[in-house]
Amino acid sequence: MNAAEARKRRGGSTLVERTRRDPARAVRIEMLVAEASVEQAFQHIMEIENVSATELGRRVKSKAPQISRDLHGGLSKARISRLVLLARALGYDFVPMFVPHDDPEKRQIIMDFCHEVLASERKLKHDDHNEATT
Repeated sequence: MNAAEARKRRGGSTLVERTRRDPARAVRIEMLVAEASVEQAFQHIMEIENVSATELGRRVKSKAPQISRDLHGGLSKARISRLVLLARALGYDFVPMFVPHDDPEKRQIIMDFCHEVLASERKLKHDDHNEATT
C-alpha cells in the first residue's frame, strides 16, 4: 500500500489536517509556524526600524514585486546570501542557529532571549523617537 492509498483508507486526511482539527493544537501550530517564519521576523524588524517594503527594496536595489515575494513566502526558500543582504539593509546581522528540539526548556530559553532582544530594540527605537519629537 502506498501513501495515497493509506490516506484514502483513513478518509483522505493527512496528519497535519487531523492535528489541526483539534482547536487547541491548531492554535499552537499556527503560533509556532508564525514564530518560525523568516518572513515574520523580517516584517517585525522592518516595523522596529520603521522601514517600508519600498525603502527596503531601494536599499537592496530590488523592485517592489521581488520584495513582496520575499515577504510573502519567498524568504523561507531564499539563499542565505539573500537573507544576509536584507538583514544588513535593515542594520542587522543574519545569524543562523540550531535550536535543540529534544530539550523544550533550552528551546524556550533561546526563543525568549530572541524575543527579548527584539522587544528591547523596539523599545529603544520608540524611546529615541519620543525624545527626538519632544
